[in-house]
Amino acid sequence: MITKDNLHNFLICAGFTKEVPSGEMFTNIFVKHFPELDTFLKVDLEKSILIYPEGEKGIKINERQTCNFNSNENFVVFECVNRLLEKRYKPEHIELEPKWKVGHGASGGRADILISDNNKKPLLIIECKTQGREFEKAWKDTMFDGAQLFSYAQQITETDFLCLYTSDFHDNEIKFTSHIISHKDNIKILEENKKLKGFKDGGDNKKRYLVWKETYQLEYTTKGIFESNIQAYNIGKDKYTIEDLQPIDARNKEGKYHEFRTILRKHNVSGRENAFDVLINLFLCKIVDETQNALDLKFYWKGIAYDNHFDLIDRLQELYKIGMDKFLDQEIVYISNKQIDDAFWTVKQKRNATKQQIKDYFRKLKFFTNNDFGFIDIHNEKLFYQNAKVLLEVVQMWQDLRIKTEQQNQFLGDMFEFFLDNGIKQSEGQ
Repeated sequence: MITKDNLHNFLICAGFTKEVPSGEMFTNIFVKHFPELDTFLKVDLEKSILIYPEGEKGIKINERQTCNFNSNENFVVFECVNRLLEKRYKPEHIELEPKWKVGHGASGGRADILISDNNKKPLLIIECKTQGREFEKAWKDTMFDGAQLFSYAQQITETDFLCLYTSDFHDNEIKFTSHIISHKDNIKILEENKKLKGFKDGGDNKKRYLVWKETYQLEYTTKGIFESNIQAYNIGKDKYTIEDLQPIDARNKEGKYHEFRTILRKHNVSGRENAFDVLINLFLCKIVDETQNALDLKFYWKGIAYDNHFDLIDRLQELYKIGMDKFLDQEIVYISNKQIDDAFWTVKQKRNATKQQIKDYFRKLKFFTNNDFGFIDIHNEKLFYQNAKVLLEVVQMWQDLRIKTEQQNQFLGDMFEFFLDNGIKQSEGQ
């Protein structure tokens, strides 16, 4: 946690230096310049003041309460602003503690940070919490009823993203955690299921929270704002490459095993042998993806703002078909969305031919396919979404890791043996 006691060391670690005004030998003011933005941040340790740039090209500060040392949360806000300026968010697009009326009563609420885009449209609301218990409680409350974030979203409904943020300073290292919620609708999801409500339907904070819960399944991401490969004002990514992945370490196998088991328990998945088979299928998909799609990975959940369950599973099915054909010499039936679109393309000219083509596709899908990514048996739409939630969590377990490396990698073999040794029984030859 960043506190008054370690603030000096934090400033040094974050790139601040002592400011020595002309004619003065000693000072307790630390400054950091951002030449690309022609701006700065300062801290006066003697007067216990956090100093932000203000004025026409500066940050708008609505309340001075965030500019002192009275609360450790103020240090988190300061660190977050520092990170935003490093990402080259313009200071005139940053507002501290905008105040709104919250809920049905007369009570007021102040978000910590509001960011606008280059067109002065609200883009992102950030609520900062101190690391540890306070952040964990705030996120638990958000998952339960929307809490502060959705109260603020109700006030500025045009805001595209909400973020709960914390940062920590320990052993001379600054770390941050961000939980990012998309507050803009994924039109494709709403078109696929007309019963679902979107943020566009309006409503108070409770209704907006229900949209996040029921339509978007409490979806959030932990990346998309502050990472080095994310540009300012472009929150989230619609494309991931091999450079976004971290090399996998064989020492991670036990942790991943327990994470996998936790997901199965949480969703009451009882068929552990089948679940392990699905995991192997997903490994096959990931190897194919890293081999063939290094510049545009398909084995990646891009977040609810850019993706949906149907497209994710469709991408996995395509990868699985390629892998089974390439590595096991087995042909898998897979009907792509493009094939269906192409079949309808000539509907006016060749109605009978189109009808026959569609019937052929449905016959293959009905009789010749198996659910290679089914952790549970799927018989209807409700079960589809239940399974999709499990599948999504398992995909997210692996999507940031790189399995295929230039050096020989024993991870998959070690992982397989570890699962077998810890209670996943397999039939001979499986």
